[in-house]
Amino acid sequence: MTLITVEDVRGWVETTKLNINSLDLNFLPQLEAEILAQIGTVYDVTGWVDPTSTPPLIKVIITKAYAAWIYDRAYSENQGINNEYADMLRMNSDMLIAGLLDGTIELPGIIPISAPDPSFYPTDASSAQEPTVDDPSLGPARFSLGKVF
Repeated sequence: MTLITVEDVRGWVETTKLNINSLDLNFLPQLEAEILAQIGTVYDVTGWVDPTSTPPLIKVIITKAYAAWIYDRAYSENQGINNEYADMLRMNSDMLIAGLLDGTIELPGIIPISAPDPSFYPTDASSAQEPTVDDPSLGPARFSLGKVF
């Protein structure tokens, strides 16, 4: 099952230029996988399996990218001339993905995957200056940059 619907795509295309009656099921799952792979580095995407469970902003990202590819495919005979509307949709989709990745855009109500906090002494004994039972190699420095040997 796809994460977007025909109605989602129709909202982003001009019906007099591109009439969408069905989704390309050979192409769309690949596009969705590509987008989810990027977003999956920040959010848990495993629960997004259909249009109902997919957050609205993710559906917008996928829909804009899909509409851009469909426009490019439909007007591909104009080689060398970019479809400005398709370029705008693609750039906006990429901008939203970049915002999700760098944290400037958040998905409402969805908590990002948190990276473990860096640990330092005393919670991380590797930076202790005194030898311990677990790591007798710790202790004062054996040399320094200003020491002459």
